[in-house]
Amino acid sequence: MKSNKKSLFRVIPAIDLMGGVVVHGVKGERENYQPVKSILSETAELFPIVEGFVRKLGLREFYIADLDAIMFSMYKDHLNLITNTRAEGLNTLGTISFMVDAGVFNLAGVRKIFETGIDQAIIGTETLPSLSILQDIINCYGADRLVVSLDTQDSKVLSAAPELCNLEVPQALRLLREFGIRHYILLELRKVGTSAGLNKELIQECLSVLNVQAPEWESSFLIGGGVSGYEDLHWLREMGVSGAIVATACHDGRLTNENLSQLNIEDSR
Repeated sequence: MKSNKKSLFRVIPAIDLMGGVVVHGVKGERENYQPVKSILSETAELFPIVEGFVRKLGLREFYIADLDAIMFSMYKDHLNLITNTRAEGLNTLGTISFMVDAGVFNLAGVRKIFETGIDQAIIGTETLPSLSILQDIINCYGADRLVVSLDTQDSKVLSAAPELCNLEVPQALRLLREFGIRHYILLELRKVGTSAGLNKELIQECLSVLNVQAPEWESSFLIGGGVSGYEDLHWLREMGVSGAIVATACHDGRLTNENLSQLNIEDSR
């Protein structure tokens, strides 16, 4: 299902924070995560990693998973570190933006994120207790600055919300659309950090539900987990996916500034 819309394809670095440093996420097995080793930075500290993505790859939009906040129900978090990094980045690197998954599970958690100046709050299905809480969040903040992450395992939704738990992903998308959600991430946890390739059939099913070819399409659909390199990104762009959340292929050098820039060349036909 190829979209006829011409729009910039977003390549968004994934940054997983745990214990004050950036870690290499693999398969969602958080107990085994280690500080990231990257050609983009000599350290695993947050600002040098962000700086490497900006200066070496020209990427300025970031997905940040605050794993401590996710695992400890926001009793521990990196929001001050993220806020300070964002401020330092804006001062020295120019325009950058952050979307953050801090394991929010209520209205207060979303408020805490937005009070830091973070651009978008991610509502992960993994930590969302119910759709009524999602409705409360939408009623308070609207949908524009909210991104729902469909956290999945074996093509089933992982969720604390009984209405979403173990649904097939297309079913969950249909349900969430009824709440007015416009921005989505399909995050396949088992594929994170593996470069195992895309679940193309599932992605196509999701695109059919979202109907990205419709004239009124003003939403975004991002893919996270399993991106193996440029060819996967090119396929996603051709299918009409809004963008991809990537990490490993950038840290090990498979994705370069040159091939990333090719993704956004407008088709002249």
